[in-house]
Amino acid sequence: MSLNTTHRNGDPMKSFCLAAALLVCSTSSLRAQLNAYFVNVGQGDATYIELPNGSNVLIDGGPSAAPIYDFLKAKGVTKIDHVVLTHPHSDHYRGLKKVFTSFDVKNFYDTKAENMDAVGDNNLRELANAEPACRTHFPEVGENLAWDKHVTIKVLNTCSEVVRTRDSSEINDCSMVLRFYYNGHGILTTGDAEAPVENAMMRIFKSGLQSTYLKVSHHGSRYSSTDKFLARVQPRVAIISAGPDNTYGHPHKEALDRIRATGAQIFSTLFGTQSLTIPAPKRGVELLINGQIDVAPASLTEAPRFNMEERAFEPADTPALGQLQEALAE
Repeated sequence: MSLNTTHRNGDPMKSFCLAAALLVCSTSSLRAQLNAYFVNVGQGDATYIELPNGSNVLIDGGPSAAPIYDFLKAKGVTKIDHVVLTHPHSDHYRGLKKVFTSFDVKNFYDTKAENMDAVGDNNLRELANAEPACRTHFPEVGENLAWDKHVTIKVLNTCSEVVRTRDSSEINDCSMVLRFYYNGHGILTTGDAEAPVENAMMRIFKSGLQSTYLKVSHHGSRYSSTDKFLARVQPRVAIISAGPDNTYGHPHKEALDRIRATGAQIFSTLFGTQSLTIPAPKRGVELLINGQIDVAPASLTEAPRFNMEERAFEPADTPALGQLQEALAE
């Protein structure tokens, strides 16, 4: 028996090219999603984001080297395209030192806030300056960051002018606040911004704050997450990064009560690293139910997935489906 090198439907090379193209399209479709990880770093903050174009972002690094290093190594990361320091407090910058000494960092985004009670922030900045081919950026409020042409990434707060202070609240209010918007869903990352910054952002950005996912500011402090701010953001899901038995008592009851009143579901890194996925744009309607997404009808779309290992709070706190449907209809 001899092999027939001519496909009855045409040139076999064309068939091979078509199959290869379909494989490439399939791979591209898998990559064309946004993945966000809220890393369990204890009493601190670290958020890792994989953008649809394949580039990656690390926002803060937590209070020590091991948690963020172990997380990134487990994911096979060797290069980080964009590292963000929201503000110079040690529970946000210490882990970034290990990141700069262990990974290839391409861009560093910083405020011009200097914590006069610390030297670690300046040590970190020296590491960024010493990193080969790494550029340091000081973005402005209102600037759009061109990290992925399919994702709108806007700077909602920062200190782009020099601020030298020992006042902790003043440093918190220099936090670089970013809003990622993709496929109809916003992710709002807020650093440790307190109520004065929330008020300022409401005045400037108005409806531009609305986000499906809110990374709750300042580990759930009572000094953030005001009623008015939450009403403007309209979060469906709120994520709190805090460590067990921390000396600050985070998250504070006052903040939790205000977040619960919005109907948002609350999750926490107290029970491990949490993650969410927003898929490539397709048609469909998404309904949030018990931290997962229910799609109606399922054949129309793959909806965002929120992959929580444990709930931080009792299931009774979860809003009813009817409430969520009413919120979506508004």
